[in-house]
Amino acid sequence: MTETREALLKRLETEARKLRRNVWRALRAGGGGHAGGSSSAADILTALYFHRMHLKPSEPDWPDRDRFVLSKGHANAALGAVLAQAGFLDDALLDRFYHFESPFGMHPDIKLPGVEMCTGALGHGLAIAMGMAFGARIQKKNFHTFVMLGDAELHEGSNWEAAMAAGHYRLDNLTAIVDHNKIGQSGRIEELISLDPLADKWRSFGWEVREIDGHNMGDIVDTFDTVPLQKDCPTAVIAHTVKGKGVSFAEDTYLWHSAAVDDEVHEKALSELGDDA
Repeated sequence: MTETREALLKRLETEARKLRRNVWRALRAGGGGHAGGSSSAADILTALYFHRMHLKPSEPDWPDRDRFVLSKGHANAALGAVLAQAGFLDDALLDRFYHFESPFGMHPDIKLPGVEMCTGALGHGLAIAMGMAFGARIQKKNFHTFVMLGDAELHEGSNWEAAMAAGHYRLDNLTAIVDHNKIGQSGRIEELISLDPLADKWRSFGWEVREIDGHNMGDIVDTFDTVPLQKDCPTAVIAHTVKGKGVSFAEDTYLWHSAAVDDEVHEKALSELGDDA
């Protein structure tokens, strides 16, 4: 029986709520971490892993899998949580986040099944993803490569070199997702270095651009279902999000870019996120 759109969106919203709860669970296990950027990315990661990407969790190195690169590697609590929910990892690993000798650390590590690249030093993920997409063309493979970048990460010039190259090579098997929560590690993006006009910057390098509400599952699904947005053009999705989404005390503030999480904070967060069933 074909899943209706209503059922699909309800299923994905349930997974996203569970993902946010698991992010806070992991952060509690590690004593803290990057709650803000992990929470803002949760809906997009959910749509990718539970709807859009072609994957085989039991065979993480399947040659024809779609690729995902978390360029904003500080959101690894969310990536690890979604990999566990999707079946790549043992769920118990969430309770070993950032522990001694745990492969699930503050930034992605290829020791973890489902992780395509070690990231964390910002500004490298787009170039890596571009290489994966270009490699697919050379090998005549049909997989699609997705990469998620932080908006403050776009202050790194290497991103724009990669964007220029991807546009030049017309890599329509590449989608860059900007988690545009408008807050960096130490303040608001517009006060640090303004990115405006952001969409026009991508277009000037030959990308097709769509701006969406990064917490509206319908918008996210509709966009991912139509990429590439234009033949012979890479796609840039500018997802307008809220840092710390889902937990009032962490929302829209740089103070929760990274912070300590104890039992009290954890329970308070879960009380706001509601049941994950």
